[in-house]
Amino acid sequence: MFKRILILAFSIALLANTASAQGAADRLQTILGRVPVAALEAGEGAIVAGFGNGDAVRWIAVRGAQAGRNPNTPNRFAALRSAAPNQQAIIAANADAALRAAVGLQASDWVNTWEVAQGAARVGALDIFPDSEMRLRGALYVRGLTEEDRGGTPFMWSGGDDFQPSEDLIDPANPFGGDMGLPLRIAFLGDRAVWATGWSALDLALSPNGETLASRADAQAVISGLRRVGNLGALVSVRCWLRNDATLPVTGAEAGPLEGLALADYANRETEGAAMVLLVEEGRDTEALATSLREAWPILSELPSPAEPEISSGGQTITITMRSDWGENGAEINDPYAVFLSVLEGGRLGFLLSR
Repeated sequence: MFKRILILAFSIALLANTASAQGAADRLQTILGRVPVAALEAGEGAIVAGFGNGDAVRWIAVRGAQAGRNPNTPNRFAALRSAAPNQQAIIAANADAALRAAVGLQASDWVNTWEVAQGAARVGALDIFPDSEMRLRGALYVRGLTEEDRGGTPFMWSGGDDFQPSEDLIDPANPFGGDMGLPLRIAFLGDRAVWATGWSALDLALSPNGETLASRADAQAVISGLRRVGNLGALVSVRCWLRNDATLPVTGAEAGPLEGLALADYANRETEGAAMVLLVEEGRDTEALATSLREAWPILSELPSPAEPEISSGGQTITITMRSDWGENGAEINDPYAVFLSVLEGGRLGFLLSR
């Protein structure tokens, strides 16, 4: 454990100085490039993706607690700020004890994780260590999952048809689709576990072939918008939504004119940053929209902005970044990120975009 702490501390220091190499664009490109389009063909609705590195903020939050800047629950902050959107909602709604009872994991286990989902079709992965693997496999065994060794790789799975929800499988504290009652198929690969809600998705995640989600035009547009983000610190998470003829989490613009959205969370010593990318439909003048956003920014959020945003445009995307010193809650809450969420949820952005 002490050795792992030393390694992680060194990694965080390295990340803070090489944020561009570990940037949101590259991370999103990587996880979407791991998932063939066919892996999610059983799903419907928007495509939701997320990558997170809980350790990027965990040790910063520890120092913040020591300085009296934030509560001494750094693992929970790390999990909430780094988890993919679907998992983040489960963590936010459940205490550590409930998570551990459901799947054997706790907030400290959200280290390097990713997930890509389209409705009931979900696939993801997480770093595991001997203690977390033991807890995860033990909890799944107690819950009745079948275990089998295939070619030296341990697999576990629950009953039920692929991608089909079942009342018998509903567990609101299970972050791997349990809230929807989805089946779980999971492979243990030494230092990493890969999981999915159907065998076809898991097989394709383990041995990708064919066209991947990264090849989608909307995905590449969002990624290009993220490439305009400068050095805001170590990347804690990047979350992405591709509308895919469905809806986005933008009040007043759920079904358009936005086609995609990305949010990125960054941490550094007593500073924090966030980035937001808006992908608008073809034919819209993004430079004019960017100008409107600059003019309207003071009224778009219910929260005060801790700093002035930087707003740029290119192609069909608008990129908004903000960096500030810690707020009153230290590393517990990323204030620029909270402002961006308020902008998305408040309705005024949706009204401006729909004009």
